[in-house]
Amino acid sequence: MTQSPHETVNPLTLAEPVGYSHALVVTPGRTVFVGGQTARRTDGSVAGDTVVQQFDQALGNVVEALRSAGAEPVHVVDMRIHTTSLSTYRANLGTLGSIYRRHMGRHYPAMSALGVHELLERGALVEITCTAVVPDSHDNDPLSGERAMEIEVEEGLVSGPFADPAEPGNERARTST
Repeated sequence: MTQSPHETVNPLTLAEPVGYSHALVVTPGRTVFVGGQTARRTDGSVAGDTVVQQFDQALGNVVEALRSAGAEPVHVVDMRIHTTSLSTYRANLGTLGSIYRRHMGRHYPAMSALGVHELLERGALVEITCTAVVPDSHDNDPLSGERAMEIEVEEGLVSGPFADPAEPGNERARTST
């Protein structure tokens, strides 16, 4: 998969994120909102009886919805995973991580997993929503040439093309684009 056009910000002043990012600086573009995707197949039936099986189908549905709207997984800037069994979700993090990477690659947007009492879809154990931003075609590299943007951030939290590495605090941040 291609690299995200958005800048990932993971300050060293916060715990290292595992499977998500603390923040993203989003490239301007077209916003795609993906509504709650469960493990529903095209015939309307729910696929799978476990959190792992349903997560796989629901995430596949998310990617299908993204692509139908002209977006790709690397454009996702925020994802929310709702499950009726957070303890089962936690117990299967390794397997869920493998499934996630198969669908989304190694792109980790800002994410949250939430335990809920129940979901609207009968039999659903997992529901996923997300937001993606597809960069404008002339914004493929928003920090180059005449489109250079000034990013104003709190001192010491972000380094990058506009940061002075000699300035105290800038060496403390991890960023990637």
